[in-house]
Amino acid sequence: MKQKAKHKIIHNTITLLEEYPFESITIKMICAYSQVNRSTFYDYFLDKYDLLHSIQNYHLQKYKRLLNALYYSVAKGKSNQDCIFQFFKIVLRYIKRNLRFFHAILIKFPNRSLFQEYIAATRETYELILDNYSNHIINKKHFVTYSLGGQMGVIYFWIREGCQEPYEQLAQILLANTVKLQR
Repeated sequence: MKQKAKHKIIHNTITLLEEYPFESITIKMICAYSQVNRSTFYDYFLDKYDLLHSIQNYHLQKYKRLLNALYYSVAKGKSNQDCIFQFFKIVLRYIKRNLRFFHAILIKFPNRSLFQEYIAATRETYELILDNYSNHIINKKHFVTYSLGGQMGVIYFWIREGCQEPYEQLAQILLANTVKLQR
């Protein structure tokens, strides 16, 4: 029963994030939307900042696990294109499933520092992959920067448009562009 209340608080906070800037959201609003009393809220979270951090950290850690899976797939010697395509598919499917959260924090009321954390984690993994498993890309730092800029731009607009295109199709586009860059 208690975990259900926590889930309602998280779910309704994401709903509120779609409508209001975080600074305007109060614990009273969160509790009213979630139909829980304040003491229940405080059973799980110190304050609204702790709640937001919990939600953001959950998604960021999930993304980092996906990046680790990509790295270890490449390390096992699997086809780079297959690994990259699967990675894009999984990440895009995850974003689509959690569209409300990603739309709220990246589009509606952008959280720049969180976005930079996603970019930094991605950059670190891409650079590790290139350092350890690629010797045909000459300027790896610029390649990663250029690749990331394009990928993030495409994903940003996909989220902004409500993830209308199938994620498999977008994964194929991202893969094709990544492969073209490596030439």
